Amino acid sequence: MKRLFLCLALLSAAAADTDQPLWRAEHGVLLSVARAGGRLVAVGDRGIVLLSDDQGQHWREVRSGTDELLTGVIFTTPKDGWAVAQDATILHSADGGASWQTQRAKPGGDTALFSIAAITPRHLIATGAYALAFETQDGTQWNAVSLPTMDEDYHLNCVAARGEDVIITGEAGHAFLRHAGAWTAIPVPYDGSQFGCLSEPDGRVYSCGLRGSLFSLAPGETKWRGIDTGIAQSLFGGANLANGHIALVGGNGLVAIFDPGKGSLERIHSGTGATLSGVVEAAGEKLIVTGDDGVHAIDPKDAEVTQ
Repeated sequence: MKRLFLCLALLSAAAADTDQPLWRAEHGVLLSVARAGGRLVAVGDRGIVLLSDDQGQHWREVRSGTDELLTGVIFTTPKDGWAVAQDATILHSADGGASWQTQRAKPGGDTALFSIAAITPRHLIATGAYALAFETQDGTQWNAVSLPTMDEDYHLNCVAARGEDVIITGEAGHAFLRHAGAWTAIPVPYDGSQFGCLSEPDGRVYSCGLRGSLFSLAPGETKWRGIDTGIAQSLFGGANLANGHIALVGGNGLVAIFDPGKGSLERIHSGTGATLSGVVEAAGEKLIVTGDDGVHAIDPKDAEVTQ
């Protein structure tokens, strides 16, 4: 299953009963959300960028300068942020998401970027469709990255940084680790696609994907360890929480909290049945999630626990 078409499939959002542009933006397809200091930034369909300066209570739309589907966003400082999109597009913001400039783009062709990670505040790497990968050392100039033994028919759905190390996961169990400047293939022991990945402060990396699959890779290890989630829905994204837990989101409105210490996973009611792909923690331990019906705020303390 190819993430590009999964992203496009999210366009089955509920029909709006208002013509207000902001309403449509808040309830449209939003694939990713990130923190920019005290601000929240969500991105999605038709180049939409939404900003919230009150922890997700209210949003405003700003121009991104592109009509492409924005698939990922990251801020390395409260001001500096990057977003990736279709047509191998990479945007940069120097003012906390208020305005954006295109750093690279290749219109035409199937060259979508899906994910972006920061090694340092100006050293970033982005990955996407058909083995596409680009890296910048200075936050401005992007160069192509070549991976060993990589079939270009497969997608690199997610990238995460672990200190100076880089982890990339993707279709059909493809995964790669760059350590000390050298790439090594470390396949996930599962043929299904991996869609999301993240790195914990202790250096452990998690990868999630098709049919609730979840794997971990500890520092110094070269083999993934499977985690039984008991989840049938696919997992599309995750985020580290301040209490050391991990929030996971996925199909059919799935929101789950994983406790790495206990190895336990608790599902909570999200209030939506839509596919969710982005999540970030806001003030008061609330979760801001994005997906095919826009952006939602969830308070895990008040949310109903589901089975």
